[in-house]
Amino acid sequence: MNDWYRADVSAEYAAGLMQWLERRHIPAEQALADTGIGTAQLEGGLRLTTQQDAALLANAVRLSGNAGIGFELGLHSRLTWHGLLGFALMSCRTLGEALELWTEYLDLRTAGFCLSSHRRNGQLELHLQDLSPGAPMRACALERLVTMTACLGAQLTGEALPEVEIWFKDEQPAHFAAYAERLPRTRYSTGMCLVRMPERYLELPLATANAVALRQAKDQFEDERLRLGQSDCLVVRIKNLLPLDNGSYPGMEEVSQALCMSSRTLKRKLRLLGLNFRQLVDEARKSEVLRDVLNTGMTIDEIAERRGYSDAANLTRAFRRWTGESPSQYRAKLPYRLQRGEIAA
Repeated sequence: MNDWYRADVSAEYAAGLMQWLERRHIPAEQALADTGIGTAQLEGGLRLTTQQDAALLANAVRLSGNAGIGFELGLHSRLTWHGLLGFALMSCRTLGEALELWTEYLDLRTAGFCLSSHRRNGQLELHLQDLSPGAPMRACALERLVTMTACLGAQLTGEALPEVEIWFKDEQPAHFAAYAERLPRTRYSTGMCLVRMPERYLELPLATANAVALRQAKDQFEDERLRLGQSDCLVVRIKNLLPLDNGSYPGMEEVSQALCMSSRTLKRKLRLLGLNFRQLVDEARKSEVLRDVLNTGMTIDEIAERRGYSDAANLTRAFRRWTGESPSQYRAKLPYRLQRGEIAA
């Protein structure tokens, strides 16, 4: 529940919704009622929490009587709604490069969802994962993001791309019927949420390409990510995946897939923090081994096997490097460590 109160969604998307409501003569005061969103928050290009975004969407649905607000916003979205990221998308050389950028930096626009790209049978699939699935109005927020993503190709190339498809994992909602003819081909009850298109679309050139502007935008993205604490969040998310339930440790490919990014992107992001994946795994293994050694019900051989060491001797060498003692020496001092408060009882 606490995650719903973190800075999540760019206020520029809320501003777009406010404009849509204004054209329908719905007063801003009513739309913002009980959301905790201030005018300065919208005008300053700040971020809304997941809870604030949900409250605004709920008000919009209630005041307009339109349960398809998510689709509506996605269809009305413009590249300028994405702020600097929209400018960077326009600066890419091809549509494929732009979609890769969208996937990589989506967290700067909304941290509650992540995208991963996969190529299968001549198709590009952009899979969406909801990181706050229990939050209110998630179906609406998901429809907004999926539709925005599906519309990017036509917006960037200036061409109609008739083979773009949208897939939703759940059943078709009643409000879809009003949008069926305006949306790309849409499938429901697929068990997955994604935007799909032929790989040949990825080679389409963008008339607005600008390599210098793109490079400058990427530099600003990394600065913004550090400012927002997103990089710290990345380390926490990695550590949360270590170790697996059976005590083993996943590889970089497995972790990067779980984080909805390529291993190359994960490696680069960690390098910007002065870290590497092996270092984080070693830190996680150290923490688990220390905890295991203090469990007197496990032998050193059992701990070595559980934590991925070839034998007890290798574990002991690593343990001496960490603590200056062997596992047996460390375990023998357990009563003293408890008394000193160095470890919890």
